[in-house]
Amino acid sequence: MAEELSKRIDDVHKRLDDLRRHIDQRFGQVDGRFGQVDGRFEQVDRRFEQVFGELREIRVDMRSHFRWSVTTMVALFGVAVPVWMWVLGLTLKFR
Repeated sequence: MAEELSKRIDDVHKRLDDLRRHIDQRFGQVDGRFGQVDGRFEQVDRRFEQVFGELREIRVDMRSHFRWSVTTMVALFGVAVPVWMWVLGLTLKFR
């Protein structure tokens, strides 16, 4: 009876060892899969950073262009209005 009980306990230990190996194998697979997913998220994160970096550069360029455009329009308006008034004055004076 003790021998039979010992065999059953050994069988249970063997099954538990098999179960542990199987569980360790599955955890290894899950860890590998999470590693792949983390790598993909890092790729997406780098791509977003690249795209948003390009957008920041475009935004800076657009602001600079807008400022130059506004400054040029104001300067031309500041020069054009007095010149037009002078030309209009000369035109009216000679009539």
